[in-house]
Parts: sequence; C-alpha cells; structure tokens
Amino acid sequence: MNNKEASINKVDELVNRAQLAINDWQCSGDVDCLEKAAAYLFACGAAGRGEQG
Repeated sequence: MNNKEASINKVDELVNRAQLAINDWQCSGDVDCLEKAAAYLFACGAAGRGEQG
C-alpha cells in the first residue's frame, strides 16, 4: 500500500469514528460525543495532508 492509499484509509477510518460518535450523541445527548467527533474530523485534515497525528 502506498502513502496515498494509507492516507485515504486513515481518513476513511476517522470519518467512520466521527459518524459513530455523532450517532452516540444522537442517542445520549452527551456533548462529549460531539467533541470526540470534532476531534476525529480535525484529525482527518491532518491525515489527508499526510501529517502524523
């Protein structure tokens, strides 16, 4: 797997985790879930640029 594929896979994994955190928030109303989702999405930007995070 090359670096581009690895970055795409990492972004895909982070987006999936963010979606799960959003789903958790919808069920629980816990704001911590939204903060977790935001952190995952922020990490997507770094992963998409190939930065370590």
